[in-house]
Amino acid sequence: MVGALAALLALAAVLALVVGGVVGRSIVPAPESTPDAAGESAPAQRPATVRFKDTLTDVSIAYPSTWVRQMGEDQAVRILASSPDGSAAVSVSVRKAGLEPVTPQTLPVVRPLTEDLLRADRDIEKIGEPVAVTVDGVPGYRYVYTYRRDDGRDGAHVHYFLFTQQGRLIQIVLEAVPASRLPALQPTFDRIADSFRVD
Repeated sequence: MVGALAALLALAAVLALVVGGVVGRSIVPAPESTPDAAGESAPAQRPATVRFKDTLTDVSIAYPSTWVRQMGEDQAVRILASSPDGSAAVSVSVRKAGLEPVTPQTLPVVRPLTEDLLRADRDIEKIGEPVAVTVDGVPGYRYVYTYRRDDGRDGAHVHYFLFTQQGRLIQIVLEAVPASRLPALQPTFDRIADSFRVD
C-alpha cells in the first residue's frame, strides 16, 4: 500500500511540475470611453476586479482590473495575470493528479507530493511550514516561500495546492517581486485567493 502510494505520488509529481515563476510585462489597454449626458466622451468607470472563468475546467478567480492577462507557456495554466509594473502576479493551473479524492481528514497523505513539487524547483530558497486550507470547499495546503529569479532578483510566492474530488490538482500561485513587497501585497493576495471558485 505504502509503496503503491509512493509510486503514485512520484508519478503525480512528474505530471504536476510547479508553474509560477514567470511574470512578463505588458501594456495595459486604455479604458473604454462612453458618451456622457452632454454627448462628450468620458472614461468608463473601471470595476475594481475582473473575474476570469475558464469554461474548460470550470474554475474562476477575480483579480484587480488594472492587472494584465498574459499568455501562459504551459497548457495547464488557465490564467496568468500581472500588475502593470510586474511586481505582483497570479497564476492558476489545473492538472489531473490521478489521486483518490482528498478530504480535510486525508490531506496529510498528499503533503509529501506538495513538498516534492516545491523541492523540484531549485530556484526556491526558503519554504515556510505549510498551512492546511480549504478554498471554496476544496482542501489543500498553502505555502509561502522565497526564490531567486533568472534576473538575479528575489521574489516570494504564496502557493496553494488544492485537491478536488474529481482527482484534479489546482495550483494558485501569487507572486511578489521583490520578496519584500509581500507584506504590502498580502491583503490583495488574500482577496484574490478568497475569490477562487470551482464548479
